[in-house]
Amino acid sequence: MENLPFKIDNNDYVKLPRSIKTALVDGLLRFEEYAILVWLWLNANPRSGRAQVSYAGLSKDFKEKYSKNAVNKIMLELKRKKWVWFAKQQGRRSSFNVDISSYPLSDGTFKYINHRFKQESGRSESGIDEQSPAEVPEEVDDISQKLETEKKKLVARFSFSPEREDSRSQKNDTEKENKNNRSSRRPVRNFNPGTYEEERCFEIARYLEETDMSFMLSALKKYGLPRIENAYEKLKQASDGTIQNKGAYFNSLLSIADESG
Repeated sequence: MENLPFKIDNNDYVKLPRSIKTALVDGLLRFEEYAILVWLWLNANPRSGRAQVSYAGLSKDFKEKYSKNAVNKIMLELKRKKWVWFAKQQGRRSSFNVDISSYPLSDGTFKYINHRFKQESGRSESGIDEQSPAEVPEEVDDISQKLETEKKKLVARFSFSPEREDSRSQKNDTEKENKNNRSSRRPVRNFNPGTYEEERCFEIARYLEETDMSFMLSALKKYGLPRIENAYEKLKQASDGTIQNKGAYFNSLLSIADESG
């Protein structure tokens, strides 16, 4: 057998989760995003889960298959999808640090970056492009108005107010369901995500102040991660300190999305 033109060092390797491939196959990552994410993964420091890069450097690493501007857009998209986090780079040409979500660190733990996004202010830093009202199709606009109306009703329903009969009934039903499900509970504090999808559900469950992962894992199986992410973003937009039960409101947002679909 002909020898390889290079030597493979079996002592120099990193753990690369198959969920990245799944995200590519499921359309959650475009190929160029997948390629650069894997490249960042391979070049990250195993102690910090952080890679030091520059847009020009990444372009050269890929033999200029992607221009510097294209790399910029790809990196912003990876950040928007919360695969990575890095500080705002507007006007900078030097290298910068990139934190990688769920990177397996050398001490046996994983890199979590969700708190980084909470520290940022403003949507522009996450690289999210917004459509102007004129660019939104009329049909989509009608659906958005309908969803917005339903969201306002939900906010009013789950906001701080004197307890109504229907809310007491819902609370009683929830308590009964919790009692029936105690035997199959999976405490959030002991949960160890095995995939990127489970990690995102874990982060959302902590935001919702859930104590059990069963509902989130069931929702992941039933709705899929994109639906959960969508409901999560709508919840954060509506959360101004008035929503008393974020978990119930989140569940209702999932149901609304189900009905509108």
